[in-house]
Amino acid sequence: MRLPIGVGIATLSGFIALSYEIVWLRIYGFMTEAKPESFALLLSAYLAGLAFGSLLASQYVTGSERPSTRRYSRVRSSLDPLYLIGAFLTISSIAAFLLIPFIAYLVTNYSVSNTQSLLLFAMVAVSLGTVFPLLSHFAIAPGPRAGEHFSYLYAGNILGSTVGSLATGLWLLDVLKLNEFVAYLSIASLTIAIFLMTYERGGGARRRWLLGIYAVTAPIIFFSASPLYEGVYEKLQYQEDYYSGRRFAEIFEGRSGVITVSRSGTLYGGGSYDGQFNVSPIPSNDTNRVRRAYLIAGIHEKPSNILMVGLGSGSWLQVLANHPEVEQITVVEINRGFVEMMRTNEIVASAIEHPKVRIVIGDGRRFLRNSHHKWDLIIQNTIVYWRAHASNLLSREYLELTRNQLTPGGMLFYNTTASSAAQKTATDVFPHVLRYENMMICSDDAVIVDLDKINSLLDDWAIDGEKVLPPAMRAADLRLFDPKDWRGKINWESRESIIARTKDQPIITDDNMASEWWAGDTYP
Repeated sequence: MRLPIGVGIATLSGFIALSYEIVWLRIYGFMTEAKPESFALLLSAYLAGLAFGSLLASQYVTGSERPSTRRYSRVRSSLDPLYLIGAFLTISSIAAFLLIPFIAYLVTNYSVSNTQSLLLFAMVAVSLGTVFPLLSHFAIAPGPRAGEHFSYLYAGNILGSTVGSLATGLWLLDVLKLNEFVAYLSIASLTIAIFLMTYERGGGARRRWLLGIYAVTAPIIFFSASPLYEGVYEKLQYQEDYYSGRRFAEIFEGRSGVITVSRSGTLYGGGSYDGQFNVSPIPSNDTNRVRRAYLIAGIHEKPSNILMVGLGSGSWLQVLANHPEVEQITVVEINRGFVEMMRTNEIVASAIEHPKVRIVIGDGRRFLRNSHHKWDLIIQNTIVYWRAHASNLLSREYLELTRNQLTPGGMLFYNTTASSAAQKTATDVFPHVLRYENMMICSDDAVIVDLDKINSLLDDWAIDGEKVLPPAMRAADLRLFDPKDWRGKINWESRESIIARTKDQPIITDDNMASEWWAGDTYP
C-alpha cells in the first residue's frame, strides 16, 4: 500500500471513529439520563474495543518466532492488504449502522441493562480498532524512515479524529437527525472500504462484483435508516416500559442534546424528566408545581429585572412574563431545542414573543461570569442534582457568582431537587435562606414572604388575556403555600433548621461535585 493512501485512510477512519464515539456517548447518556458515570463507562467500553481490535489485527502482522507465540506468528490473511482493511471497514460500517436499533430492541424486549449494553458498543469498536494497526503495517515499509512514515500516519489519524469530533459535536448533530447521521457515516465507511478493495488489484469481474454489492448495499442503508430507527428514542427512554405504538409527540435533536415530549405533555431533556406544559396554579391541574413560579410575587417586593437560567418547558417564563411588576426577563438556555419545543405548545408559545422577554442561547454560568449587569432576581428551575454537570449550577463557587450579580435586596430562587447537600451549600453562601419545597430562596437581606400579596395578585393574574383562576375561585381559598403538603411533608424550612438537618452533608464545590457522585438526599 502506498503511504499517501495510508495517510488518507488513517485520516478518514479517525474522523469516522470519533464521530461514532460522540454519537454513542449521546445515546448512552440518553439511556442513563446523563448520569455522571455514563461518559467514563462508554469511553472505557470504546477504548477496550479499540484495544482488542488492535490485538486482533496484530495476529495478522506479528513476526515473532518465540515458541510461546509460534502458532500465532506470521499469521497472514490470504487477502490483499487493501482487501483486508476494506473488509474490516465493511464490517464496522454495517455493525455501527445496526447497533443502536439492536440495543433499543434488546432493552425493550429482553430487559438488557444499560451496563450490559456497553458490551455491544465495545464489540463494534473492535472492528474500528483493527484499521489503524493494519494501516501502519501495510503502509509503512521497513527501513530507516519507518518512524518518520509512522508519524505521518499518526498525524493523519489525529487530524481526522480532531476534525470528526469538532464537525460532529458542533455542526453535524445540529443539521442531521440520528438516523440520517448514522446512515451517512456508515455509507462513507463503506465507500472507503470499496475504494480500497477496487483500487489496485482484482480482476475486472471481481471489481464489478464488489461495485455491484456496493450499489445495492448503500441504497439499502440509506432508505432503511428511517424505518429501522423509528421509535428508537422511545425504546431507549422507556426501555422495559415501552409498548408498541408508544411515540413521542415531539423530538428535537441538536448538538446540546435530545429533547422529547410525550403525548401527555411531559418534557424530557436527555431522557430525564424536565417538566410539563402547564401554567395553572389550581392544585388539581398543577402537575408541574408551577405554583412555585407564582410564589415569586410574594418573596420579592418588586422583581423588575429577572434573569432565568434554564428554560425547561417555558411554563415559568409564561407565568413571570405576565407578572404585572416584572419589566424584563432575560433567559439563558444552552439548548435551543427548548425554545423550539415552546413554539409548538399553545400554553407557552406566546411567551417567546412577549415584549418583556429576551432569550439568549448559551451557557448560564458563562453568561453570568461575563455579565456586568445586576439582577433583582435570578431564577433557575434546572436539572436534577445527580445528573452530569449539575454541580456547575449548584456549587459554592457558582452561588457566590450569582450573589455578586444581585442588586441590593436581590434574591436567588433555585431548585435543589431535594438535594440536602445543595441546600446546605446555599446556607454556606447566603446569610438569609428559606426553603419552600425543593426551592431555595437566598438573599443578603431577610427573606419575608407576603402571602396576602400573592393571593391578591393571583386573583387578577391573566395569561394571554385569560385569568388563571376561574371567576368563582379565590386564591386565598386554595391554600397553595401551606406549611405541609397533602403527604405531610414540610413545605417551609428556615436556614437554621436546614443547617441542623444537613450537618453531615458536604458542601458542593467545583472540585468535589458531591451532588453528582455520592451525596444523597435527606429531604424531610
